[in-house]
Amino acid sequence: RKEPCIVNGSPYACGERWTLYHGECAEIMPTLDAGSVSAVVTSPPYAEQRADQYGGIPEAEYPEWTVAWMDALRPALDPLGSVLVNIRPNLTDGNLSDYMLHTRLAVRAAGWVEAEELIWHKPDGPPLGSPKRPRRAWESVHWFSLSSQPWADLTKNGLHSDRRGFDPSGRGGREGFVSDLTASAHARGRIARSQDVFAVRCTQVDQAGWNDHPAMYPEGVPAWLIRLACPPDGLVLDPFNGAGTTGVAALKYGVRYIGIDRDAHYLDISARRLEATEAAPSLFTGV
Repeated sequence: RKEPCIVNGSPYACGERWTLYHGECAEIMPTLDAGSVSAVVTSPPYAEQRADQYGGIPEAEYPEWTVAWMDALRPALDPLGSVLVNIRPNLTDGNLSDYMLHTRLAVRAAGWVEAEELIWHKPDGPPLGSPKRPRRAWESVHWFSLSSQPWADLTKNGLHSDRRGFDPSGRGGREGFVSDLTASAHARGRIARSQDVFAVRCTQVDQAGWNDHPAMYPEGVPAWLIRLACPPDGLVLDPFNGAGTTGVAALKYGVRYIGIDRDAHYLDISARRLEATEAAPSLFTGV
């Protein structure tokens, strides 16, 4: 296997297929080997949210802050690599915050391609948000890349299907209808492309009795995104590692992982979780 400890300097903790680094991601990412990161899967701090736990970025500064850490990532990202950012703005004085709108435009202006907006549906979402608005049951995942055609396997999260789609060119046969399957899907047992909406239950969060991170997401979220955007021999990076859930999902999928965080407490939690995951080889599905 390729050695995962590919950053100049000493890691905070390291396993056979994972490495954790303590510090600011904008300082550590430029030391990664060029083109080594296949996919970034992350949920960065939301603007001015939970500032007492891990600091908050003012909404007015959020676009510039995001462009800065993504610029620091550029040299390390594979030319066909993806950056998948899970975030949803909050309500401010009854108005939906617009900092993510400005952030998306700023990232595009900095030369990134926004390939798609994916939706994480929460079937059991808790009753959060304003009591004067519908209960929040979804979050966005913004998919960026330096390429207009980032690497993706659209069948990894797809379902068996015999559905047919419409071909406006009329070349598809009877009444212009063609198979909804990709060409490679036929060889894989008729698996359709995945949808842009995926459901993961919030109650799937792994507390493990000692995980006290204030903003955990369930393992199924990064698992779905890793299957979509990381090749089987790839490397996943989370520049806002938190409690290491992205890393756990990466190891279970069978790919390598690097996590960066400025809070040593959460890196300690992450190391314990990653060590436990790596010690259970039966979890490595590789599919």
